[in-house]
Amino acid sequence: MTKKDFDVIIIGAGVSGLTAAALLSKAGLKVCVLERHYLIGGYLQGFDRKGFVFDTAIHWLNQCGDQGTVTKVFEYLGNDFPRPITMQSIHQHETKNYSFVLTNDPEELKAQLIKDFPHEEAGIEKFFKAARTVADVSNKFPQFFLSNESLSGLPKMTYKLKQLRIIFPIIKYALYGGEKGVEKGLRKFFKDERLLELFCSEPDLLSCLFPIAWAYNKDYQNPPIGGSKVIPEWLESKIEKNGSEVILSAEVTNIGIVNNVFQEVTYKKRHKDYTISANHLIAACDIDTLYNKLLPAEAVPQKLKEKLSKSELYSSSLTISVALNCTAESLGFKDVMLYLFNDETKRTEHISGDPHKSFISILAPTVRDKTLAPEGQGTLNIFVPAWMMYEDNWKTKVNEKGEFVRTDEYKALKEQFAQIIFERVEKQVCPNLREHILFYEVATPVTYHRYTHNKDGSMMGTRPGRINMQLKVAHYRAPVKNIFIGGHWAELGGGVPIAVKAAFNASLMVLKDVNKKEYKKLADYPKTWD
Repeated sequence: MTKKDFDVIIIGAGVSGLTAAALLSKAGLKVCVLERHYLIGGYLQGFDRKGFVFDTAIHWLNQCGDQGTVTKVFEYLGNDFPRPITMQSIHQHETKNYSFVLTNDPEELKAQLIKDFPHEEAGIEKFFKAARTVADVSNKFPQFFLSNESLSGLPKMTYKLKQLRIIFPIIKYALYGGEKGVEKGLRKFFKDERLLELFCSEPDLLSCLFPIAWAYNKDYQNPPIGGSKVIPEWLESKIEKNGSEVILSAEVTNIGIVNNVFQEVTYKKRHKDYTISANHLIAACDIDTLYNKLLPAEAVPQKLKEKLSKSELYSSSLTISVALNCTAESLGFKDVMLYLFNDETKRTEHISGDPHKSFISILAPTVRDKTLAPEGQGTLNIFVPAWMMYEDNWKTKVNEKGEFVRTDEYKALKEQFAQIIFERVEKQVCPNLREHILFYEVATPVTYHRYTHNKDGSMMGTRPGRINMQLKVAHYRAPVKNIFIGGHWAELGGGVPIAVKAAFNASLMVLKDVNKKEYKKLADYPKTWD
């Protein structure tokens, strides 16, 4: 085995791990990022097939506009980062009984709803007023950007009080969760059952309000030209420019500690073992893997493991990446996220993972970005919420290493699932879709688990909500000194804004230990965003 020393080791080259590495290397630290996959980016990965470019997971982006927190962090690293594009039309919801479009002017939707449901005008006005309140709180996200764990003393106490004052106006909406809770919350505004259908897939009241709130703030962005993968590629360039490195196809097999203090990491690359040491480790990877497979069993309290095992995760996805022999717009698709719903489905079934009942979301990226396909052709990305346990883990087998082994039955099942989705899309919006498909690729939760090792193939980690808040599952400090959590698991919520926030705060904690000047410089930076 060979040995090499760094200041910081980061596990995971998703957007969080890469952002942390870029921040710390800019501060003068020597950083090594270890990524088990042969591509960087995590859920911002893309892939090329026969001249077509596909994003693997991104539906849209938030906090990537001119004043967004992601933009501000990237500007700290350099003003040459790829710029996402503000969306005009955002969501188009289609059910058997109703259709509506959310644009970046939600007043248009409000006017449509009042016209269609004049007897509910007062409730509709009240609902959109609540969404504006949520928008005001969301607009103050920069004031939530620092974590209490990255502060200490009086600043930590005053920061907590400031946060409570900001979120107080929307706390009452957070009380309505689960199938019965969200319906009870919506009935505070509406009586007409058809209006309840418009939010039929949302698990809590806040998730009904936030999309409209973000639209009020014009805080929906499409990936930059070239697809989402250009963002991690840019971050990697910043890391390498500052003398740090990213090692791909490097599977971490062990984290060494002495007297409960982090010491070193062992990883395998091309069947050869390497050990590298550092003063600090940022785990921008799956926390279940970190605590149950990489650290010594005695290093992590059993109560913490049990608490994390009870946490509620975001779903995974069944994703179909479709190459078309014509443009997507010639088939009627637009530059908007299209949601298809089954009217006869119960609320919980919309996210159940049942191909007949779950909602379907469809993006046509080539409508806005012609670089993603050959001239005169197009792409579709079709997403369906999915779960690892579907059909006995998608009819896979589990080997002696605990890995999911894809079988012929697995391949047949995902093809069957895809055909059911195609049939539903053809029935509801595009009757001749399959006549125009050149080829397609299907990713299941097993696929997402294989590439990210996120528990159950979860798309983003732990959901905000009462259960996870009560369990206090989100945390930055591991039970081993000098190990910090730096990915989605450090915070409740998901997406690029949370990943970048986690990276920023994990970096702060490292700098607080090793370079007070750089720590203060970075900690003071969010104060300039107001």
